[in-house]
Amino acid sequence: MFLVSFQTSAVAIAQIFAIGAVGFTLVHRRIVDEAGLKLLSFLSVNIAFPLFIFYQILLNFLPDQTPLWWCYPLVNIGLTLSGLVLTACVCAVFGLPIKARMMAGASLHNAGYIPLLMVMTLPWDPLNRQIYAAIIMSIIGFDLCLWSLGVWLVTREQSPRMALKKMLNPPLLSMMAAVLLVFLGKPLMSETFLKPVKIIGDSAMALAMLTIGGNLAMTKLKNIQLPLQLTLAVIIKLALLPLMALITIVFLKPGPLISFVLILQSCMPTSITLSIIGRHYGTKNQDFINQCIFFTHILCVITIPIFLGIYGHYSHK
Repeated sequence: MFLVSFQTSAVAIAQIFAIGAVGFTLVHRRIVDEAGLKLLSFLSVNIAFPLFIFYQILLNFLPDQTPLWWCYPLVNIGLTLSGLVLTACVCAVFGLPIKARMMAGASLHNAGYIPLLMVMTLPWDPLNRQIYAAIIMSIIGFDLCLWSLGVWLVTREQSPRMALKKMLNPPLLSMMAAVLLVFLGKPLMSETFLKPVKIIGDSAMALAMLTIGGNLAMTKLKNIQLPLQLTLAVIIKLALLPLMALITIVFLKPGPLISFVLILQSCMPTSITLSIIGRHYGTKNQDFINQCIFFTHILCVITIPIFLGIYGHYSHK
């Protein structure tokens, strides 16, 4: 379990950084400027991500074939809320002010790309197809948190009130539309319509990685802002949340599938999309979020295998 998860997570992180390096180089060499990054984030938030979410839910959200399907979205909703509570508690212990950007970096994780890539490396048998579908359903809960609470946290310092216009954004609306269509039996969903949706949606991750790479080029990682807060956010994200997930699994003993989804999602680094949201909405201070993304993605190559190894040892007892 340790070696397999280490190799898979390392490959996933390497792929993320490889594409991100392209965006970094384009900005570092001034081929793309801040206006170009703004355009990339606009395309991501308003076109690519909505279509990606829409297509994946239509294709993989199968409530009639998955008993208790509603539990899986609750996994990521629960993890997000747990991250917020943990951050508030840690800040209280250290006597720190509760910063929205710290709460975002510690509680919102990379729920899609790395977990799905890890599952896709497994033999494609019926059990692993079920795991893949369960992760897709858990992403529904994460997207609900990311495109509502996440948007508010990232933009809170410049706009303290929850603006309805920001909450009703294209990714959240596309998710709601796709879920509704699934329950209506997917009417009028022809291949002619879905093919271009898939093609454009598949570009979402590439656009996101290019943007985060460009954002990192504008972030001075050596000048770490709020080093204690950053360190604590990384510890919460990569250690305390997975530990809480393990304790939950030990004491509540949920089924094996939901247990695996819970521990896998709890190990993930800070969501790349937070950087896209920051760029899209013109957040003034994006360095803290970008630093959270960078350091959690570097360190999770070690922490993911450790916690999955502990879970694997416990689950086979």
